[in-house]
Amino acid sequence: MRFLIKVMASLALLLCVPAPSRGQDARLAKAREERKVVVYNTTTVPDMQRLSDEFRKKYPFLEVESFRSAGERLIQKIITEIRAGRYLADAYIISGLQMWLLRDAGHVVPYLSPEREGVMKAFKDQPGYWTGVYFNLEVIGYNTNLVSQREFPKKWEDLLDPRWKGRMMLEAEDIPWFASLLQLLGEEKAMDFARRLAKQQLQIRRGHTLISQLVAAGESALSPTVRVNIAETLKKKGAPVDWLAIEPIAPNPPVSIGLPKNSPHPNAARLFIDFILSREGQSVVRSLNRNPTRGDVEQPVPRASKIKIFEMNWDRVVKNYSRYVKDFNEIFGVSE
Repeated sequence: MRFLIKVMASLALLLCVPAPSRGQDARLAKAREERKVVVYNTTTVPDMQRLSDEFRKKYPFLEVESFRSAGERLIQKIITEIRAGRYLADAYIISGLQMWLLRDAGHVVPYLSPEREGVMKAFKDQPGYWTGVYFNLEVIGYNTNLVSQREFPKKWEDLLDPRWKGRMMLEAEDIPWFASLLQLLGEEKAMDFARRLAKQQLQIRRGHTLISQLVAAGESALSPTVRVNIAETLKKKGAPVDWLAIEPIAPNPPVSIGLPKNSPHPNAARLFIDFILSREGQSVVRSLNRNPTRGDVEQPVPRASKIKIFEMNWDRVVKNYSRYVKDFNEIFGVSE
């Protein structure tokens, strides 16, 4: 009798699980024939390995071949191969700005993965050319021994107070932050703010990790573009560092995933993209201390998940990017 009850319960559970559609079955069958997916990416090797391992647990019949390089070098490789008529990549995981350059050049095609429904609106486009995988939040990072709570800036203009003169650092390539101010404050107001901020004798350094370490060491009181994950890592190690947010915050262009034109393994590629954007895949992203783009996956830093996000017009940024670089370098005295 107990055996019969268990059998009936098992059958009931099976009936509750939706069967794969014919389209899904056909894609799986074609993906099995393709046998692998080739991913061009800028992700760290350990992180990409972890994502690949988790994907293969779900689809053990597919190999994941990863090619990693820095953003500009990867773009050059992609364009060189395409010009030679060689189509080797099945998926791109690359910075949003670079993905948008590939899109505008016609090198990526739309794919409206069903998993995009769970991705926050700020991290995807409507046509389906790109979808964010993870993102960085830049906040005001400060040395807790040098900045008191009563001094906390509440708006960007507070950084123009004479007390901060010679006590701030800025990353030499923080063009996305500059571009976000242009949209948050309006171009005229933002340009005026940037010019006045430059008169505060900021120390210009290269590398967000380096700047965070220098703030922790007391070389500077604060920086307006410290990344949350770096600040939190230093805090856990006992460094006198904390951060605050002037909301809303525009996140950096998300590291995004896209489907290359003429992918040699298109069915395997779509399975891979679906997995990366799924709740399962995004939970892996979170475990890597990255900020997932799905709204139903908790951020690795709970306090950061409460920050109000500003929805950037990234197409405007891409269109005007060279001008933004020129203006940023001239205002803050950055030599290329």
